[in-house]
Amino acid sequence: MDFDFRAELKELAEKIRRDPLLELFEFEMGDPVPEETIKAAEARFGTPLPTPLRQLYQSLGSVNLYWCLKSRLDERTRQRITKRHTNMISDSGLFDGAIRIVALEDMLFDEDFTMPQLEWKEGEEPEFDFAGTVYTDNEFSRMVRHFDAVDNYYAMSFIVQPDLVDWKMMFLGGHWIDADYSRVTYLEDYLRYVIATRGSVHARRELFAEYRGDRREPLRYDPAVAAGVSSAPSDK
Repeated sequence: MDFDFRAELKELAEKIRRDPLLELFEFEMGDPVPEETIKAAEARFGTPLPTPLRQLYQSLGSVNLYWCLKSRLDERTRQRITKRHTNMISDSGLFDGAIRIVALEDMLFDEDFTMPQLEWKEGEEPEFDFAGTVYTDNEFSRMVRHFDAVDNYYAMSFIVQPDLVDWKMMFLGGHWIDADYSRVTYLEDYLRYVIATRGSVHARRELFAEYRGDRREPLRYDPAVAAGVSSAPSDK
């Protein structure tokens, strides 16, 4: 992966700290994951990680970055920001900006970061077609691994397909269970969009929320597209 996400995160956190309109609540990166730990996780999981994902975890183990608009802004400034940047204010979580990259072991093995397996009566289990293949509800659920646990409603998740060298990603809503409303993308493209939009929750929704958007070509990174949904306010 050509994108240095660790360095970009550090720069982003510093920009947020210096911004007079924003308040950085938390910024923490976990230690890089050793190669032997990654190999052990792959052996246990039964599938090698895509190269970009391996490289990411070799550079950092997890991420927590959260920010909000400052609560004590004067009303004139607040109105100017919300008028100019309508997607700034989150209605699904505590923070306007949130990046929560899950630790490797949790992402692969913790049930909290997978979709639930439901009990269906014979013949009643729904099906979901993804990338040209039809899966039962539980078959598809077993393929999903939540990677960026944005808030209690949204998560960016991998769709694990062992026969592919890279895994597509989807922005799940409905408290991490609804895959009907997302464009697909790939890891590096997603990380570039996250940095370009300062981790804004609503910017991600603007980018990826689209009914059966998975039937379209993956959304690749485009600076112009990122600028169109950017929610980086300015007091200028």
